[in-house]
Amino acid sequence: MNDETHTIAEAALSRRFLRDQLALLDVGPGSRLAVAVSGGADSMCLAHLASDHENSVALIVDHGLRAGSANEAQTVKTRLEEIGLECHVLTWPHGGAPTSNIQSTAREARYELMRQWCVEHKIPYLLTAHHQDDQAETVVLRLARGSGVYGLAGMAPTRDLGDGITLVRPFLTVSKNRLVATCQQADLTWVEDPSNQNRDFERVKVREFLGSSVLTGLTTDRLAETAARLRRTRDAIEYYESEWLRHAAAFHDAGYVGIETEAFSRAPEEITLRGLVQVIRFAGGGDYAPRFEKLERLWAALQSPDFKGATLGGVVFSPDRAGFVLAMREPSAVSATQPVIATNVWDNRYKVHDVDPAAHKDMLIGVVGVDGLNLIETEMSGVPDIPKAAARVAPAFFKAGRLIAAPHLGYSDPNEKVPVLTHRWLTSSKTGKKTYRGVQ
Repeated sequence: MNDETHTIAEAALSRRFLRDQLALLDVGPGSRLAVAVSGGADSMCLAHLASDHENSVALIVDHGLRAGSANEAQTVKTRLEEIGLECHVLTWPHGGAPTSNIQSTAREARYELMRQWCVEHKIPYLLTAHHQDDQAETVVLRLARGSGVYGLAGMAPTRDLGDGITLVRPFLTVSKNRLVATCQQADLTWVEDPSNQNRDFERVKVREFLGSSVLTGLTTDRLAETAARLRRTRDAIEYYESEWLRHAAAFHDAGYVGIETEAFSRAPEEITLRGLVQVIRFAGGGDYAPRFEKLERLWAALQSPDFKGATLGGVVFSPDRAGFVLAMREPSAVSATQPVIATNVWDNRYKVHDVDPAAHKDMLIGVVGVDGLNLIETEMSGVPDIPKAAARVAPAFFKAGRLIAAPHLGYSDPNEKVPVLTHRWLTSSKTGKKTYRGVQ
C-alpha cells in the first residue's frame, strides 16, 4: 500500500460509522430510509454506506434545468442499482426553468418531491449528505445576510418536514475530503455538477473564500464547531420562546393568532422576536423567517399605543380589543383557488386529507372570501366566534362556483362530502385540545 492509498484508507468512512451516527440521531437500525442522491461524491458516499441497510432506497430528482439531466439521472440510477440500492427518479414538473433564485427554487422543489414520495411510501426518514464544509458555507452566507443566533446555528442534524417525515443529516461533522476518500476506496464514480464552479452563485464564492486561507483560523471545521455551539444556544432560546408563546399567543385552527401586546415587555427581546417569527410562519405559511431588520420594526410598532396595523411575511397585523393584536393571512398573498385533487397542502398552511379522485374531481379549494362570508352569515345567522377579517381568508371548498363548505366556520352543505383539512402546525393534545407545535 503506497502513501496515497494509505491516506485514503485512513480517511474513508465505514458503514459502521453511518449506523452509529444514525443511532445518535434516534434512527433505529430497522428504520425505513430514503437517501437523497444527486450523483455527486457526497451523496454517492452516503448511498454506498447505506446500501447494506435492509430498508433503504435511493431517490434522485431530475430538475430538468440542464440539457442531458434525464440521462445523468439514469446513469446515477444504474450506478446505485449496481451497488444494490433500489432507486427511483423523481421529475420536477415545473413547466420551464425559473429565471431567478434558481438554486433556492430547485432546492425547495427537490425537498417537496422527496417528502411527498416518502409520505406516499410510508418512509419516515429522508437522509441527505450535507457535510462539514456545507455547514461552514451556510454559516458564512447567513452571516453576510445579518442572521442572528438561529441562522448562525447552521443546519440542524434533523428537521421535521411534516407528515411524519424527518430530514436527517448524518455527515455534518465530516469533511468533504473524507466523503471523497470513501468513494475512492470503494471505487465509486460520481458526477461533477457544473453549477459548483459557477461564480454567479453566492455559495461558490464562499467556497472559494474559505479555501483561500485569507484569515488564520477561519476554517470549515472551526466554523462548523461554532455552529454546533450556537445550536445549543438556539435550543435554549427555543425552550423559552415556546413558554412565551404558550402564555402570550392563542393559535386558532382557522389560521389566525391572537397576541397579548403587554407580553412583549414580560420577556427578553430576543425571546419575543423569535415568538413573533413563529406567529408569522403560522399565519402566513412561510418556511423562512422575514429579514430581521423588518421583524424588529414590526416588533417595535406592535408595542406602540398608536399601532394602526402592519403587514409582514404575508401576514396582516391589526389591533383587536384593548391590549390584543390579531395576526391573519394577507388576502393578496393567499394561494390561488385550485383543484382539490391537485394539492396535498394548500397555501402552505393546510394539509388536505381523504381526497377521493372520483368524488372530488370537480371540487376546488380557496378562501371563503367576502361573498362566501355574506352567504354564511345569512344562512347561519352569523359566524362562530372568529374575527370577520380572519373568516374571509379561512379555507373553503367550492363546486361549480358555489361555496359548499367552510370547515373552520362550521358551515357545510349536508349533501356534499368534502376532504378533511388540518393546519400544518397544530397538533391534538391528550385532552383533544389543539396546540401549536412550532415551526423549527
